Amino acid sequence: MIAGRRLRRVCSVLGPVFKWFAVVFLVPGAAALYHGTSVSPFLVPLAVSASLGFTMEWIGTDSELTVTDGFLLVTLTWVGVSLLGSIPYLMSGTGSFAVPVNAVFESFSGFSATGSTILLDISIEKHGAALMLWRQLTQWIAGMGILALAVAILPRLSAGGAQFLDAEVPGPRLERLTPHIAETARRLWLLYVGCSAVLLVLLLGVHYSGLAPKMTPYNALAHVFTTIPSGGFSPEARSIEAFAPVVQWLIVPFMFVAAMNFTLLWQTIFSDPKAPTRNTEFKVYLSIFATGSLLVSLMLWHDGQFATLEETLRQGTFQTATLLTTTGYASTDFAVWGEEVLVVLLVLMFASGCVGSTSGGLKLMRWIVGVKVIGRELFQMIHPSSVRPMWLGRRTIKEPVVRGILVMILTYLLLVIGGTAFVAIDAHRAGMDLALSEALTGTLAVLGNIGPGFGTLGPMGSFEGLPVPTKLVMCLLMVAGRLEVMTFLVVLAPSYWKG
Repeated sequence: MIAGRRLRRVCSVLGPVFKWFAVVFLVPGAAALYHGTSVSPFLVPLAVSASLGFTMEWIGTDSELTVTDGFLLVTLTWVGVSLLGSIPYLMSGTGSFAVPVNAVFESFSGFSATGSTILLDISIEKHGAALMLWRQLTQWIAGMGILALAVAILPRLSAGGAQFLDAEVPGPRLERLTPHIAETARRLWLLYVGCSAVLLVLLLGVHYSGLAPKMTPYNALAHVFTTIPSGGFSPEARSIEAFAPVVQWLIVPFMFVAAMNFTLLWQTIFSDPKAPTRNTEFKVYLSIFATGSLLVSLMLWHDGQFATLEETLRQGTFQTATLLTTTGYASTDFAVWGEEVLVVLLVLMFASGCVGSTSGGLKLMRWIVGVKVIGRELFQMIHPSSVRPMWLGRRTIKEPVVRGILVMILTYLLLVIGGTAFVAIDAHRAGMDLALSEALTGTLAVLGNIGPGFGTLGPMGSFEGLPVPTKLVMCLLMVAGRLEVMTFLVVLAPSYWKG
C-alpha cells in the first residue's frame, strides 16, 4: 500500500520529465536527416519516452512529494533515461552495439558522465555522425543534472523541487543562489551553457586559425558536450591525442573549471571575485592540481618518457587534470607509464573535484572533513574534556552532517572493495585474464564516474571484453556514483518501502 502510493506520487513528476526528455531525441534525429541516414533509431525512443511520460502522468497522483519520495524519483529518472538512451545504440546494431548489454553499458556511461566505453571501433565512419553525436550529447544533458534542468523549465516541478535536487546535484547539499529553487537551477544551467559556448568558440577559433585542423565544427561541438560535464567521450579512438597540442592546453582549464563548485563560480563571476580565496575546498583543489601536475611531470621527465620539456609538462598537466576532475580524456596512453606515476594517478582518481560541480567521485570536501575528524579525535585523546566544533573555513559543520560524510566515505570505500572483488571473481569465472590492478581501477573508474582504468581497461582500451554480469553491475555502480551512492542505496533498503 505504502509502496503503491509512493510510486503514484513519483509518477506524477516522472511523467513530465519523460515527456520533456523525448524532445532531446530530436537533436540526433536532425543530424541523421542532415547526413542522410535513418532517423528511426531516434524517433522510436522519442515515441517510447513520450508515451511513458503521458502514461505515468495519467496514473500519478497530485499529492505533494515527500523528502523520501525524492530518492526514488531521482533514481528512477537516471535509470529510466539511461535505458531509453540505449535504444538508438540497440537499433543501430553496428560493431560493438550488436550485443545488447554493450548498448546499455554505453548509455549508462554516457548519462552518468562516466566515459567508460565498450567501443574499440570508435569512429564516425563506423557508427555514423548522428549516433556518435547522441553519444556525446548524453553526457552534456546529464552534466548539470536532468532534474535540475526540469526544475528550471517545468513549472510543475518548481514548487517542490528542493527535496530531490538535493538528492541529485553532487555534493552534501545544493547551495541556493536565490531564495527560489527554480531560479537557482536556471542560473546554474545558464552558467553551464555559458561555459560550453565559450569553449566552443575557442575550439572553433583554433581550428579556423589553422592551429588545429582536425578540430572541425563537429569535433568542436562533440568535445564541448563531453568536457564541460566532465564526461570524456570523444568521437576519436585516440581521444584528445588525435588533436594538436594547442587543443590539449586549451581543454585543461575548462576541465578544471567544470570540476569547481558552480555556485562558487557564479559568485566569482557576478558578485565576489575574491570568493575562491576564502573557500577551503577550492584552495585544496587548486593545491592538489598544481602539485599533481608538477609531480607527474617531474616523474615523466626523470623517466625520459617524452622528448621535450613542453610535451612532458603538457602530458603531466593534462593527465592530472583529466583524472582529478574525473573527465576521463587521454592525451596519451598513460597505462604504459611507470608504476610510480600510476600510483600518483590512482591517488588523483580517489581525490576528485569539488562539491556542486560536474565531476564525479567522493568530492574533496568530504576528504577534508574526514581529515579534520581524525585531527579532532587525536586532539580529544590528548584533551578528553574538550569540546571542539568542526570548522570549514568560516562556517561550522553540524555533527549530523559530519556523521553523514563519514558514512558516505566508508560506504564508497566498501563499494570499491566489494566491486573489485566481484569484477575479479567474475573475470576468473569467465576465464578472463584480468589483473587485480585492472579490477580495482575499473571499479573505481565506474563508481567515481572517471572513465578509464589501467591496463586493458585503460584510456586506449575498452570494457567490451568484460563478462556480462560485470557490465551490468558496473551500470549500477555508475548510477550509484552519479547519485553519490546513498541516494541510490536508500531505495534498495527494505525499510524504505515499509514507510
